[in-house]
Amino acid sequence: MLKKIILGAAVTTTALTAGVFLTFAVAINPAFRKLSDKEYILKMQKINRKIQNPFFFSAFFGAAVTLPLAIIFHRKSMPKNPLRWLTAAAALYTVGTFGTTIAANVPLNEKLDKFHVQTTLPAQAARVRQNYARSWNGWNTVRTIASLAAIVSASIAVAKSKSRNQK
Repeated sequence: MLKKIILGAAVTTTALTAGVFLTFAVAINPAFRKLSDKEYILKMQKINRKIQNPFFFSAFFGAAVTLPLAIIFHRKSMPKNPLRWLTAAAALYTVGTFGTTIAANVPLNEKLDKFHVQTTLPAQAARVRQNYARSWNGWNTVRTIASLAAIVSASIAVAKSKSRNQK
């Protein structure tokens, strides 16, 4: 029973995290293009502070923990092919999603958070926005693709494992 719960948690938390990053890529970032530089910076600062909450952390850190745990729990009972898909999901998430976020997006967010937009000249705000948005959006694309690939891989692992069990 615990094995199924861990696998279910791994798939669910991976999907939730992929959804957050995909939402930024397809809705938030395009909508924010219309904002002035100062408005953009202020909104991203607010988002970056608000996203640090138990709900997001449960999904984001949860996937990083439960995907490898699912491999450990299923390494002897799951057929090799589905286990490879699950391993791919864990690698994609750990490196492409979790690693990218920690190594790239979070430092960019922390740097932006220290920028005092109210006391800056418009040209300086424009430079900060351009540098931040270009890097942040590029890395968000990496983690979005990695998290989507991870959820597809995890789903294939579950489907292949179930089809084997039904034969």
